[in-house]
Amino acid sequence: MLCATAIFAQSSMLATLSHNGKISTYYGASALSDAYKAADNGDIITLSSGSFNAVNLEKAITIRGAGMAIDSTAQTEPTILMGDFNINIPDTIDSRLTLEGLYHNLTITITGDFKNGTFLKDRFNKISFTNKKIIKNLTMIHCKVSNQLLISGGSSVSCLNSYINNPTTNSNGNFEFVNCIIYKYNFGENEIGKSSFKNSFLYSDNGYGLSSSAVAYNCVGIGLTQMFSNIPNTTNSTKSFNAVFKSYTGTFNDNENFELTDEAKSTLKGIDGTQIGIYGGNMPFSTIPTNPQITKCNVAAKSTADGKLSVDITVNGAE
Repeated sequence: MLCATAIFAQSSMLATLSHNGKISTYYGASALSDAYKAADNGDIITLSSGSFNAVNLEKAITIRGAGMAIDSTAQTEPTILMGDFNINIPDTIDSRLTLEGLYHNLTITITGDFKNGTFLKDRFNKISFTNKKIIKNLTMIHCKVSNQLLISGGSSVSCLNSYINNPTTNSNGNFEFVNCIIYKYNFGENEIGKSSFKNSFLYSDNGYGLSSSAVAYNCVGIGLTQMFSNIPNTTNSTKSFNAVFKSYTGTFNDNENFELTDEAKSTLKGIDGTQIGIYGGNMPFSTIPTNPQITKCNVAAKSTADGKLSVDITVNGAE
């Protein structure tokens, strides 16, 4: 007991598991994997800030972190998952996998069934698949994908108020983008052609705009004057970077907030009258998780003479 608490006092990392009305706690870099082993479908694991060893996900659980970024206002640091991991959630499970408030900089691979998942306020590097495994009805809200979002044919992913770098489908996969920022080297038919775009920014530096099989409304293209040349409606337009963004110039970095210029905010309006991009619509982008986050957890290195152990935990929640 004393050894475990001494280790935790140095790492200050905590996972709690909510299972059948009972709360269990786990400490250190292995806290997520330890909590996951004890979890059942439908359970909730809450992680503090810190770096946790990732675990392959084959149970439809909810994993909540302290956030994808440092937030000085909320006084939170990110919850980082270390290592590649796989997702395989059998269709027979009624619960859904939900990941919220997490930072991951390697690869997530869909190795089996995966339906009705929700990724909320997460920062991912790459999402991929093996053996034509299909993602069914994945919803991504307030997310950032820095490298690639790759789905197989027959898959369907909805991205809301998110930044997505290089969304790709090998054939007949379907993307829906609403109030997003999307970079794609080639928006042509075989890559992403049958997807839909609304109130979003599309950036390409290659020369291939959307195909006629795509759907786009109230979008702005950057980098290509012919981005929407094959789209029949006239609600879309093309602009330069400096006419749209205060600092974003096409290269992703974690500190970029994709804020529009004052003029762009007032003139580039979506169908609903709010600004185009991730801060528009009825869910403006924010990195702060919706559920309470463990922002501080200090545990004394040893108990007192009468057997008591000092624990100081602070929990913040979005307003």
